[in-house]
Amino acid sequence: MITLNFLNLTDNELDRPIYRIMKQEHVIGLFADKKNVLSQIHNWKDKFENFQLSLGGVLDGERFDFGFKNDFVGQCWTREYLSEAMWGIYANDPKQRFLRIRSTPRKLLTGLADAHPKMPQDTCFLGKVAYHKEKDLKAFLGGGPLSMSAISFARTLLLKRYAFKHESEVRLLHFGNAKDCDKYGLYRYEVDPHAMVTQIMADPNRDRANWLADKAAITAATGFTGEIKRSKAYDPPDWELPVYKSGC
Repeated sequence: MITLNFLNLTDNELDRPIYRIMKQEHVIGLFADKKNVLSQIHNWKDKFENFQLSLGGVLDGERFDFGFKNDFVGQCWTREYLSEAMWGIYANDPKQRFLRIRSTPRKLLTGLADAHPKMPQDTCFLGKVAYHKEKDLKAFLGGGPLSMSAISFARTLLLKRYAFKHESEVRLLHFGNAKDCDKYGLYRYEVDPHAMVTQIMADPNRDRANWLADKAAITAATGFTGEIKRSKAYDPPDWELPVYKSGC
């Protein structure tokens, strides 16, 4: 039996929901093409990502660069399900429509491993990001001889600075070959989206009056039979009127 590499996660976290906000067209593409899309790390906004592989190192007194530094690809998810900040960061274009898909660590990593049956234990990883001060990340690199195993590099891709702690990230990682990525640094692999996704939620910027039509269009485009909801993060309170008494 293949051992799946879950990093920084306890057994009781493997089936807890995690979330990813995407453009609606990309979610529709996931269901239409039956392919999940991972990205080379250099495409990510934080330039501290992949710091170990990007810096290179010293071996037997000689400076070297890692020739495989772009072979890792990944996809970012969050454990936050009620965060307005995540909608604000990842769904901030009023001209676009966004959807949040829900899955679990076990479903994601199982799907990645199934698509890579050759040595998945050494190429497929999923882990929870740990957040540290910049000086601590620097000290980690200077703390002595470092391992050059795939799992060790995967672990460093789960280290971020405190400034990003609000994202509460979980990352799906694959150590493959940069040549398998397209010109944009994107890597696609076959997946069953109906096994991977357990819920779809639409962004909170949508007109409530058109939601039923929007929902029907999403259902038709994806064929998804699970729960499809609309975020109410920006809805006004829908409460009964409070009762006041007259006089003092």
